Amino acid sequence: MQTFTSGNTAIRLRQSEPASATPRPAILLLHGAGGNVDQWFDRLAPPLAAAGIALYAPHYFDRTATAFADTATILDGEHVPLWLETVRDTLTYISERPAADPSRIALLGISLGAFISLALGTEAAQPIKAIVELSGGLVSPWDARVTPNFPPTLILHGEADKVVPVAEAHKVDRILTEHQVPHQTQLFAAEDHWFSTAAQIRIVTLVSDFLAAYL
Repeated sequence: MQTFTSGNTAIRLRQSEPASATPRPAILLLHGAGGNVDQWFDRLAPPLAAAGIALYAPHYFDRTATAFADTATILDGEHVPLWLETVRDTLTYISERPAADPSRIALLGISLGAFISLALGTEAAQPIKAIVELSGGLVSPWDARVTPNFPPTLILHGEADKVVPVAEAHKVDRILTEHQVPHQTQLFAAEDHWFSTAAQIRIVTLVSDFLAAYL
């Protein structure tokens, strides 16, 4: 487990860096409201390493000493700005890693992490090459800040999601279409917020194919 500093706070971070003599593309993985970094990191790291892609997953909740983000925490106007700042600092950390190519960094967000990823996509100053969002959405004020320069995006969502309704995926698709942002949308019939093992395997393939095209 690595650490870096954000706001004078130590942030834990898991990373997988493929052996390479040259900087490689990198993915910044953002966990959901449960704070579980390991589930998707462990599933994604092996195939990404085989493809020569580095993977970084910060415990961005460390910034606010949060174990689980409930609705009140997410909407209090205090935690999200600090999490966004921590993710920006993570991007700086990755950009300074010898193993990572700072011009080829993608965000991969899960649920709350997907909302954060899409929000960061509206910030022109951030070095984001592409976004993969699972079970997330674009909310105010960031939904009004999308421009044609928004990063190419892969939208993944379960049609039976009762935590983040699939309408959020349709909204992201509509906004990106309106601004002519390259994107792909894949909805999973009968899948809820927590994807089945079969769906997760399919997602890994979709993510790999998308990043091969845009990262």
